[in-house]
Amino acid sequence: MNNSKSFEEKYNDYFSRVSKPGFFEKAQIPGVRRNNDTLILDFFDRKVTCSSDGIRDNEGRSLTDAVKAVLCQYLLMFPDPLCESSSRLVTLREFSNSGPLFSSFTANTGKIIEATFSGSLEKLNNRCLALDGTIMENASYDLSVRFRALSRIPVILNFNNKDGMMPASAVYLFHDNADKYLDIKSLAVLCTYLTGQLIRQDL
Repeated sequence: MNNSKSFEEKYNDYFSRVSKPGFFEKAQIPGVRRNNDTLILDFFDRKVTCSSDGIRDNEGRSLTDAVKAVLCQYLLMFPDPLCESSSRLVTLREFSNSGPLFSSFTANTGKIIEATFSGSLEKLNNRCLALDGTIMENASYDLSVRFRALSRIPVILNFNNKDGMMPASAVYLFHDNADKYLDIKSLAVLCTYLTGQLIRQDL
Protein backbone atom coordinates (compact mmCIF):
# COMPACT_ATOMS: atom_id res chain seq x y z
CA MET A 1 0.00 0.00 0.00
CA ASN A 2 1.26 3.45 -0.90
CA ASN A 3 1.07 5.40 2.36
CA SER A 4 1.23 8.71 0.48
CA LYS A 5 -2.18 8.10 -1.06
CA SER A 6 -5.10 10.16 0.17
CA PHE A 7 -8.01 8.31 1.72
CA GLU A 8 -10.05 9.10 -1.39
CA GLU A 9 -7.41 7.46 -3.58
CA LYS A 10 -7.19 4.47 -1.24
CA TYR A 11 -10.94 4.05 -1.22
CA ASN A 12 -11.15 4.23 -5.02
CA ASP A 13 -8.31 1.70 -5.31
CA TYR A 14 -9.80 -0.73 -2.79
CA PHE A 15 -13.34 -0.36 -4.09
CA SER A 16 -12.21 -1.10 -7.65
CA ARG A 17 -10.95 -4.42 -6.31
CA VAL A 18 -13.93 -5.42 -4.17
CA SER A 19 -16.41 -4.39 -6.87
CA LYS A 20 -15.01 -6.85 -9.40
CA PRO A 21 -17.65 -9.32 -10.65
CA GLY A 22 -18.34 -12.08 -8.14
CA PHE A 23 -16.57 -10.62 -5.10
CA PHE A 24 -19.66 -9.73 -3.07
CA GLU A 25 -21.57 -12.85 -4.14
CA LYS A 26 -18.72 -15.18 -3.11
CA ALA A 27 -17.37 -13.46 0.01
CA GLN A 28 -17.56 -15.65 3.12
CA ILE A 29 -16.64 -13.57 6.15
CA PRO A 30 -17.76 -14.65 9.64
CA GLY A 31 -19.90 -11.97 11.24
CA VAL A 32 -20.69 -10.32 7.90
CA ARG A 33 -24.15 -11.05 6.53
CA ARG A 34 -24.87 -11.43 2.85
CA ASN A 35 -28.06 -10.63 0.96
CA ASN A 36 -27.53 -11.82 -2.60
CA ASP A 37 -24.80 -9.50 -3.93
CA THR A 38 -24.78 -7.18 -0.91
CA LEU A 39 -22.71 -7.53 2.26
CA ILE A 40 -23.99 -6.06 5.52
CA LEU A 41 -21.36 -5.06 8.09
CA ASP A 42 -21.79 -4.00 11.70
CA PHE A 43 -19.51 -0.99 12.18
CA PHE A 44 -19.64 0.13 15.80
CA ASP A 45 -23.32 1.11 16.29
CA ARG A 46 -24.00 1.37 12.55
CA LYS A 47 -25.02 -1.04 9.82
CA VAL A 48 -23.27 -0.53 6.50
CA THR A 49 -24.09 -2.16 3.17
CA CYS A 50 -21.37 -2.95 0.65
CA SER A 51 -22.15 -3.80 -2.95
CA SER A 52 -20.93 -3.00 -6.43
CA ASP A 53 -23.09 0.13 -6.22
CA GLY A 54 -21.03 1.52 -3.35
CA ILE A 55 -20.70 1.55 0.43
CA ARG A 56 -23.57 3.14 2.32
CA ASP A 57 -24.86 3.59 5.84
CA ASN A 58 -28.28 1.95 6.18
CA GLU A 59 -29.72 5.07 7.82
CA GLY A 60 -28.33 7.43 5.22
CA ARG A 61 -25.67 8.89 7.52
CA SER A 62 -22.50 10.02 5.79
CA LEU A 63 -19.37 7.88 5.63
CA THR A 64 -15.98 9.48 5.14
CA ASP A 65 -13.57 8.20 2.51
CA ALA A 66 -11.30 7.12 5.39
CA VAL A 67 -14.02 4.89 6.86
CA LYS A 68 -15.01 3.50 3.46
CA ALA A 69 -11.36 2.72 2.70
CA VAL A 70 -11.09 0.86 6.02
CA LEU A 71 -14.21 -1.18 5.28
CA CYS A 72 -12.94 -2.15 1.82
CA GLN A 73 -9.54 -3.10 3.22
CA TYR A 74 -11.25 -5.20 5.87
CA LEU A 75 -13.08 -7.17 3.18
CA LEU A 76 -9.89 -7.62 1.16
CA MET A 77 -7.59 -8.57 4.05
CA PHE A 78 -9.89 -10.87 6.03
CA PRO A 79 -7.68 -13.92 6.67
CA ASP A 80 -8.60 -17.43 5.59
CA PRO A 81 -8.21 -19.45 7.71
CA LEU A 82 -9.11 -17.21 10.61
CA CYS A 83 -6.28 -15.81 12.67
CA GLU A 84 -7.17 -16.43 16.30
CA SER A 85 -6.14 -14.02 19.04
CA SER A 86 -4.36 -15.04 22.21
CA SER A 87 -6.71 -12.52 23.90
CA ARG A 88 -3.66 -10.43 24.80
CA LEU A 89 -4.43 -6.72 24.56
CA VAL A 90 -1.88 -4.40 22.99
CA THR A 91 -1.54 -0.73 22.17
CA LEU A 92 -1.08 0.45 18.60
CA ARG A 93 2.60 1.07 19.38
CA GLU A 94 3.15 -2.66 19.97
CA PHE A 95 2.35 -3.55 16.37
CA SER A 96 5.30 -3.54 14.01
CA ASN A 97 5.94 -0.42 11.90
CA SER A 98 3.64 1.73 14.04
CA GLY A 99 6.37 4.06 15.35
CA PRO A 100 6.06 6.96 12.86
CA LEU A 101 2.28 7.00 13.31
CA PHE A 102 2.03 6.71 17.08
CA SER A 103 2.62 10.34 18.06
CA SER A 104 -0.10 11.72 15.78
CA PHE A 105 -2.37 8.82 16.71
CA THR A 106 -2.09 9.66 20.42
CA ALA A 107 -2.73 13.35 19.75
CA ASN A 108 -5.85 12.54 17.73
CA THR A 109 -7.30 9.99 20.14
CA GLY A 110 -6.19 9.51 23.75
CA LYS A 111 -5.25 13.12 24.43
CA ILE A 112 -8.57 14.34 23.05
CA ILE A 113 -10.47 11.90 25.29
CA GLU A 114 -8.42 13.04 28.28
CA ALA A 115 -9.02 16.73 27.61
CA THR A 116 -12.73 16.32 26.86
CA PHE A 117 -13.73 14.03 29.70
CA SER A 118 -11.35 14.95 32.51
CA GLY A 119 -13.65 15.33 35.51
CA SER A 120 -16.61 14.01 33.47
CA LEU A 121 -16.51 10.26 34.01
CA GLU A 122 -20.29 9.82 33.95
CA LYS A 123 -20.54 11.76 30.71
CA LEU A 124 -17.96 9.50 29.05
CA ASN A 125 -19.74 6.43 30.42
CA ASN A 126 -23.01 7.58 28.86
CA ARG A 127 -21.37 8.39 25.52
CA CYS A 128 -19.85 4.92 25.40
CA LEU A 129 -23.21 3.27 26.09
CA ALA A 130 -24.84 5.38 23.37
CA LEU A 131 -22.35 3.88 20.90
CA ASP A 132 -23.16 0.31 22.00
CA GLY A 133 -20.04 0.01 24.12
CA THR A 134 -19.94 -2.79 26.70
CA ILE A 135 -18.74 -1.75 30.16
CA MET A 136 -16.16 -4.17 31.56
CA GLU A 137 -14.86 -4.74 35.06
CA ASN A 138 -11.26 -3.59 35.39
CA ALA A 139 -9.90 -2.66 38.79
CA SER A 140 -7.03 -0.72 37.19
CA TYR A 141 -9.30 1.83 35.47
CA ASP A 142 -12.26 4.00 36.36
CA LEU A 143 -13.87 3.00 33.07
CA SER A 144 -13.09 0.17 30.68
CA VAL A 145 -15.28 -0.22 27.60
CA ARG A 146 -15.29 -2.72 24.75
CA PHE A 147 -16.54 -1.61 21.33
CA ARG A 148 -17.23 -3.95 18.42
CA ALA A 149 -15.61 -1.97 15.64
CA LEU A 150 -15.99 -4.81 13.13
CA SER A 151 -16.44 -8.55 13.40
CA ARG A 152 -13.28 -9.95 15.04
CA ILE A 153 -11.91 -6.45 15.73
CA PRO A 154 -12.89 -5.18 19.17
CA VAL A 155 -11.50 -1.85 20.37
CA ILE A 156 -11.07 -1.33 24.11
CA LEU A 157 -10.97 2.10 25.73
CA ASN A 158 -9.44 2.33 29.20
CA PHE A 159 -9.89 5.62 31.06
CA ASN A 160 -8.82 6.94 34.42
CA ASN A 161 -10.40 10.17 35.61
CA LYS A 162 -8.28 12.95 37.06
CA ASP A 163 -7.52 12.37 40.72
CA GLY A 164 -6.00 15.21 42.68
CA MET A 165 -2.71 16.05 41.00
CA MET A 166 -2.97 13.06 38.66
CA PRO A 167 -4.35 14.04 35.25
CA ALA A 168 -6.89 11.97 33.34
CA SER A 169 -5.47 9.23 31.12
CA ALA A 170 -6.94 7.30 28.21
CA VAL A 171 -5.61 4.47 26.08
CA TYR A 172 -7.03 2.38 23.24
CA LEU A 173 -6.20 -1.32 23.04
CA PHE A 174 -6.61 -4.04 20.41
CA HIS A 175 -6.38 -7.80 20.40
CA ASP A 176 -2.88 -8.85 19.40
CA ASN A 177 -4.07 -10.17 16.02
CA ALA A 178 -5.84 -6.99 14.88
CA ASP A 179 -3.09 -6.22 12.36
CA LYS A 180 -3.98 -9.42 10.50
CA TYR A 181 -7.36 -7.88 9.65
CA LEU A 182 -6.38 -4.25 9.01
CA ASP A 183 -3.12 -2.39 8.55
CA ILE A 184 -1.82 0.02 11.19
CA LYS A 185 -3.23 3.14 9.56
CA SER A 186 -6.68 1.60 9.33
CA LEU A 187 -6.57 0.55 12.98
CA ALA A 188 -5.71 4.15 13.80
CA VAL A 189 -8.69 5.32 11.74
CA LEU A 190 -11.00 3.13 13.85
CA CYS A 191 -9.88 4.89 17.03
CA THR A 192 -9.92 8.34 15.45
CA TYR A 193 -13.47 7.69 14.25
CA LEU A 194 -14.54 6.42 17.68
CA THR A 195 -12.98 9.43 19.38
CA GLY A 196 -14.91 11.74 17.07
CA GLN A 197 -18.16 9.95 17.89
CA LEU A 198 -17.51 10.11 21.63
CA ILE A 199 -16.92 13.86 21.66
CA ARG A 200 -19.88 14.72 19.43
CA GLN A 201 -22.26 17.16 21.07
CA ASP A 202 -25.46 15.67 19.65
CA LEU A 203 -25.32 12.21 21.25
